[in-house]
Amino acid sequence: MATFEWNSSMNTGIDVIDTQHAELTQIINTLYYAYMDGEENSVLCSLIHKVNDYAHMHFATEADLMSSYRDELPDFQEHLEQHREFFSNAIGFLLDYLNDKADITPELLDYLTDWWFNHINGIDRKMAEFLIQKGAA
Repeated sequence: MATFEWNSSMNTGIDVIDTQHAELTQIINTLYYAYMDGEENSVLCSLIHKVNDYAHMHFATEADLMSSYRDELPDFQEHLEQHREFFSNAIGFLLDYLNDKADITPELLDYLTDWWFNHINGIDRKMAEFLIQKGAA
């Protein structure tokens, strides 16, 4: 999957999460298109920082929403582990690019996009359903 366009069928029902999902999807897509268009290193670096910073903010939002229910929420630890995986794998490789330790490849960008799409439509959807059921969102 190269990119995907955000649409309302991906909404979780939690406004702040949906807004952040849509924004991070757009940032990831912009990074993909910039790479495919052969943009300069400075453009890619700026976008990598943006993906990294926005993902940190978004995952912190999710962790805050889930924290009150850590003992009840199915897959709470797995959810946090997926966030760590995202940073160690996808973001880690992108940051390695910034330090001239790795190259960006279409496969890496496909992994980033696939991971993001599957995370939203998998464990994030389950989290949102639980939080909505609890009246927390």
